Order: sequence, then C-alpha cells, then structure tokens
Amino acid sequence: MRYDPFIIKEEGGDIKDRSLAGMVPEIDGDIVVADSYRKHPRYQWAKFRNNSALFYAGLFLFFVLVSRLYYLQVVRGAEYYGAAEANRIRKQVIAAPRGVIFDKSGARLAYNVPDFALYVVPGDLPKRQEDEDVIFSAIAQIVGGEHFDLVESFARVSRGSFNPVEIRRGLTQEQAITLRRRAEDWQGIIVSPVEQRSYLAEPSLSHVLGYTGKMTEEEFEVWRLDGYSLPEHIGKTGIEKNYQAELHGQNGVQLIEVDSLGKEKKLFDQRASVPGYNLYLNLDLKLQQLAARELEAAAKKLKAPGGAIIALDPRDGAVRALVSYPWYDNQLFAKGISAKSYQSLLSDPKKPLYNRAVSGEYPSGSTFKLIIGAAALAEGVASEHLTVLSTGGLRVNNYFFPDWKAGGHGLTDIRRALAESVNTYFYTIGGGYGDIAGLGLERIVEYGKRFGLTALSGIDLPSESAGFLPSKEWKLEAKGERWFLGDTYHLAIGQGDILVTPLQVANFTAVIANGGVLFKPHLVEKMAVPDGNVFPIKTEIIRDQVSPVEAIDVIRQGMRQAVISGSAASLANAPVELAGKTGTAEYSASEPPHAWFTGFGPYKNPELVITILIERGQGGNISATPIAKKMFEYYFSP
Repeated sequence: MRYDPFIIKEEGGDIKDRSLAGMVPEIDGDIVVADSYRKHPRYQWAKFRNNSALFYAGLFLFFVLVSRLYYLQVVRGAEYYGAAEANRIRKQVIAAPRGVIFDKSGARLAYNVPDFALYVVPGDLPKRQEDEDVIFSAIAQIVGGEHFDLVESFARVSRGSFNPVEIRRGLTQEQAITLRRRAEDWQGIIVSPVEQRSYLAEPSLSHVLGYTGKMTEEEFEVWRLDGYSLPEHIGKTGIEKNYQAELHGQNGVQLIEVDSLGKEKKLFDQRASVPGYNLYLNLDLKLQQLAARELEAAAKKLKAPGGAIIALDPRDGAVRALVSYPWYDNQLFAKGISAKSYQSLLSDPKKPLYNRAVSGEYPSGSTFKLIIGAAALAEGVASEHLTVLSTGGLRVNNYFFPDWKAGGHGLTDIRRALAESVNTYFYTIGGGYGDIAGLGLERIVEYGKRFGLTALSGIDLPSESAGFLPSKEWKLEAKGERWFLGDTYHLAIGQGDILVTPLQVANFTAVIANGGVLFKPHLVEKMAVPDGNVFPIKTEIIRDQVSPVEAIDVIRQGMRQAVISGSAASLANAPVELAGKTGTAEYSASEPPHAWFTGFGPYKNPELVITILIERGQGGNISATPIAKKMFEYYFSP
C-alpha cells in the first residue's frame, strides 16, 4: 500500500523520525515544526527576536565578567598577589638575646632564662565566634584566668593582622607542652620558647636596674624603625630603659611558608640576630647590700616612711651604690605583673615604685651650708679668719632667728661653724648682719646652680628631678608676698623654699671632696659585646672649677673638723680619715625632721662620697651617721 504521509497511525507506538519521510521534528513549545516551515520569514523573525534577547544578556554578562577579571588581575593584581603571598609567606622575628648586666666585680645582676610564651595570630583565628570561644575557653582552663582577659589582651589589634600578639608569658613546661599539642588542632594559636628577663634576688637593686615589660603600641611607634616587633619586651625603667638600645641588640628574621590554616610548612630564608651589649656597672654589690640592710633597719626602728643612700667616686662620678627605700620586687614585672598586684604597688602610701635617690626632692637642711660657705669665701664676703659671735641666735627688729644650741656656740670661724653647724654664722654670711653685707639671695642661688642645683645631673637613670631654689619673683607670684631678709636667713641654713635630691647633695659633696670639679654621675662603667670588644663609658665633666680651690679647701677642713670634734664625731675612729656634714631638715611643724649625712674619705685623697637621707629620721648625727660609718668601714677595710 502506498504510503500517505498525512495519515497518522493510531496504533504501533510513538511517531518515529523514520516514520515521516523527509521531515525532522523540532519541538518549539508544544508545536512540532516541519523543516519546510523553518524557512518561513515569520518563523525566522520570531526566532531571531527570542534569541537576540538571550544573546545580548549573555554578551552583557560576558562583558561584566571580563571587566571584573581585568580589575582583579590588572588593576589590583599586585595588591592581591602581595596579600596572597603574605598569607602564604610569613615573616617571623628572631629576637636578639638581651645583654646581661653585671656589677663592677662581674656578679650577674640581670640576665636571661628560658621561658615559654603564648601568642595569637588574629588573622588565623576561626571565622565563627563559636569556634574561637571554644579555643579560648580551653586555653583559660590550661593556663588559668578568664576567657575575657585572654581575648581583651589583643582586643585593639586588627582581626586581619597576621602579626603574633603575646597574650601570656611565664608558662610552665607542662602548660607549654599541653598547649603546643592542642594548638595543632587550633587556628591562630602559637606556643613558642622565649628568653625571660630575670634579676638577682636583691630588691634594693630594683630602682637601679628597673624592669622589662611588653611593648605598648605607642612605644612600638618609637622603636619600629629600629627593627622592633610588637610582641617584644623592652626596658620600662631604670638601666633597662636608659640603655634599651644597647641591651636590645639587632633582631633577626626568618621567612616561613604556611598553609591555609597558618601552620608552618617550611623555612624559606633566615637572617640571624645580633646579641645586645653586656653592661658592666660601677656598682659595688656588697656595698649596695650593706647600705640597703642598714637603711631598712634604721627606717623600721624610727618608723620612717622612706630614705635613700648614694655612694659615688668623687674622682669621676662613678656610682658605687644607689638605694631607695622602700623598694619593690622587679621580678614581678619581668614575669608579667597582675593588675591587682600593680595597683597595690601604686596605692601603697610609702610609694615603693618612687626612686627617692634621684627623684625625691627634700629641704637640704644644713648640708646646704657647704655651698653657702664656699660662696662666701669665693665672693670675699667671708674669709677663713672671719669670726662671728654666736649667743643663741640673731634678732632683727621683732624677729628672732635661733641657733640650734641654746646659748650659742661663742666666737666662731667658718671651720667651727661647719663642724658644729652654727646657724648664726650662716645667717650672717648669707643674709648679712651688722657690718657684714652677706651674699644675698641672687648670689646664693647663683652658687647653688654652680654646684649643680636646679638642674638635672644627667645620671643614666630615668625620672631624675631638678630640685628648686626660690627667687623674689617666684615668691611674689606663688605666695603674693615680697621677699624678706628672714627668707634669706632661712635659705642660708637650708630651710624654707629649697628642694634638693639626695643625688644632688652627693654630687656637690663630691665637688668639695675633689677640689672643685662637678662630674656627671654614671652607673655604667663599660659595654662589651660577646666577641670581647669593650667600650668604656667616657667620664663627663659638667663644670671644671665650681669654686676657687682655696675656698673649697677651707670647706674641706670644716668637714674634717666635724668628724674630729663636731656633729659627725662618731666617725672619728674609722679605718681612714673622714670628713662629713650632718643635717636636719624641717618640713612640717607636726612631723619629725628629715635626717641628712654627707661626707667623704679618705680625707687627703678621697675615693668615696656617701650621702644618706632618712625621711622623718630626726637628726642626721643620730640616725644617718651610724649607717655611713658601717659603709666606710666595709669599703676601706683591708
């Protein structure tokens, strides 16, 4: 039977391509279109209209993708490449070994011990807060403390930073092992061996050595150009701070490849660190310890709140001992002091963090008479033969200015006036009386400055104070009063509006001991590098001749007489000939006066100056001189 293409079979299954000769079925919606119709213009226009919309949409999408690709690869390609490399290649700082600090005989005072530290890399921490909380809760259980405190320690650091942030130091070996094992499964946590600063168990050295602590962001801005990294510890006070650059050395660096979780894979490159300088101090450790023991005992006996001792070599300004009482334990800071312990130190009314030796400002008491005497001799106001009759004080109009000794000292020259601390003599040569004109305020202040008062000595410790000397202008502005003769009298005996530091008193005593040279006091004698090269610290002269040698020599004689028969007679049987001056500094009508002693020995060729201050220590001859005697005996014993 002839095949009829228009008759659709109702039986025999679905229509197959081969069932329709010359036709290819195409489904367009629900319509079957024959090849012959596809050539029809209406069909072609409809098809073009439908496909062109898809074409232009695709073309637009292609353009957007190409533009974005160009922006990422060309415009910001270098930036993203650098970021990717930064994530893959990390720079790790190799901390330079900190220099060791020794005393003059080679005893170690500050050194390094092995330790472990815990670091966080914020950029590697888990993105989900829940995962991060799990990590820090586990860490808190291992090391102690609160979850919040650990997180707070790096709260100010950008969460995108890949610089390690130290959050805990002083881990025990057991804690370090546990954390290191757990850190293999944690993101952003590093446990690393470090060197921890440690100090000799001698708390009286705390104000000399100071301590190290974690660098703040503000400190980092100061040191970053010198190759420092933010997790580092730097000197915060004392020698540790003043010689930070020398002690620190030069950090090394290594480039480490890390994986996507921040775990180390391999070392790319490395530059070794250079150790810091070792420092050798002028300090005599045994003299320091003796001074500390005696000062502490005296303070406890007298219920004195504090005190200070300075011992230095008058030949070059080398500091042999420097004690400030009360002191503190600098080892607490090295290990990382708690907020509670630090607040306790700050709120302590005795101020153990305060370095009284260089920062404390006190009325000078009679120690200032040494300067008044030298000035009067230099200016011709007095001579070594000038005598003044002391009958118990001076009366000027309705005011009486007393001697400390009722009835006075009788006819007195300058040597006896120094030996017995005769107020009448210094009222006279300071402010004038009768036919003796006196120095007057301006010349008193001028010579005070010549001897180093109102200026920083430049000692290699931070936080030194300059002291104070008054002027007419200051009194008018500060108190609304003009300057009176009585003010000059008070100043001439070291009372009234005068403030000095124990270091300044030691330094001007050294001027008298050595014949007139004002040296810059210094704790560090020399610096040395591990290869053996040594760099001595140069002696510096502040003023070459403060006062004429002849004037200085008379003052020396007066100080020697004080030991032979005067206020410092308890020193008469010392191993060497000594010279000294005691002082009593009134500062409050309701409190005991401060006690001073300053002196030197041997008398003919001085090697050691000792200055002692005891707050509320009564008279210097009672409380301070006995300490000086023990120190001189130790230092000059065979």
